[in-house]
Amino acid sequence: MKINMSINQLPTLTWNFLKLNSVNIDEEVVINDRGNLNVEDIPSGITVERDGNLLSEVKTGMGPALDEMMNERKIETLVVRSRAGVRVQKPLILRYSLGEGDGTLRRQEIIAEEGSEITVIMDYSSGKEDSGFFGIQTKIYAKAGAVVHVVKTNLLGNKYLHFDAIGAEAEDDGAVDITQMELGGGRNYVGLEVDLKGRKSSYNGNVGYLQRKDQLLDMNYYVRHLGKKSACELNVKGALDDNAVKNFRGTIDLVHGAKGAVGHEMEDTLLLNKDVHNNTLPIILCDEDDVEGTHGASIGRLSEDVLFYMKSRGISEKAADILMTKAKLNSVQRLINDEGTAGRIQKFIEEAFGER
Repeated sequence: MKINMSINQLPTLTWNFLKLNSVNIDEEVVINDRGNLNVEDIPSGITVERDGNLLSEVKTGMGPALDEMMNERKIETLVVRSRAGVRVQKPLILRYSLGEGDGTLRRQEIIAEEGSEITVIMDYSSGKEDSGFFGIQTKIYAKAGAVVHVVKTNLLGNKYLHFDAIGAEAEDDGAVDITQMELGGGRNYVGLEVDLKGRKSSYNGNVGYLQRKDQLLDMNYYVRHLGKKSACELNVKGALDDNAVKNFRGTIDLVHGAKGAVGHEMEDTLLLNKDVHNNTLPIILCDEDDVEGTHGASIGRLSEDVLFYMKSRGISEKAADILMTKAKLNSVQRLINDEGTAGRIQKFIEEAFGER
């Protein structure tokens, strides 16, 4: 199958020479629908069905091209729903297991009814040296007073092409919390769009990443504040090594009428090699006076002061790099409330540094 499309487009364009307005994909991929999905024990209060495309109006940060691809191939939708008023503590775990040469598209929707709470963990994994294609789309809807926790872990083989399109909407007092670990894959494209429509609706995003060798991670995050006193917090932390490339676009849009809205975003990137390429573009859009929006970035190698401190305690520069990278990743990993998933992530990280 030929993939020729534009994805991860900024909501407002910037200078063309930065090459960050969007990404053009022109590749041949094999879609053979191989790969297994294991739905682990379904907690009480949650239903899992395959009953259509209920959130078709929810947009993702990757853009409409992936929607069109899904619709053309008639990809079925896995619908996860929590019952109104039920706070489910146990996570629902969806494990996607892929192998060499597998190529598949998946889509899922998570609907939290009024006053409910749900946690969904999605784990994507394959053999370390495997190649293939995995495209997934996740749409989330938090109704009034509902809370949705989503965890996504990318542990795919280092030759995989990976698309991860995420869209979410929240009503009054609805909350969407998304934790992501981007560790595997060869060419990874992630696009997230959140509409905070309701009063006091909120989004909390935490992303951890480690990109090595020739890995590419291209991210587009767009949070639109529509509701009064809506709030978002986005923190992105990680490290780049070898010849890795990472692009991050983070946009907070404070729309007219979203009085009292607060939006913060922060990126913290450790560069472990002089040959890596990092592009960061934080954006604040504002059309309302009574709001607060901030962004910041810390990008670079370990400072001389930190290295001096480490070396004075017998820690080499290489060991210091590893120690500080693990600290960044662990700060995101500890947000994952599942020992099995956390253990898989930890093993992946240890093996990655064992090759360094």
